[in-house]
Amino acid sequence: MLANTESSILMCVHCCKLLDSGKLTMGQASRAKMHAAKLARETVSLARECLGGNGILIENSVIKAFMDIEALYTYEGTYDINALISGRELTGGIPAFK
Repeated sequence: MLANTESSILMCVHCCKLLDSGKLTMGQASRAKMHAAKLARETVSLARECLGGNGILIENSVIKAFMDIEALYTYEGTYDINALISGRELTGGIPAFK
């Protein structure tokens, strides 16, 4: 879980440095957001699994984080939309959506 958190933080720091130097592309930013959303989902899933039955008790806050990440990952389309944006950059501009 710590490795997932550190990976997301380091990717964000790297993107901030690229942004400051004017070299960050939309695809790079999208891949960073996509990767962070995926790792966050994996991390809260592991946390819930580590706590067993206690992982679904609201006083442990893990289930709240689990629901928040699921909403971010699914309903706002963070992962899928950013994958499409990244793919557009990687294919040289072939759009998958308008």
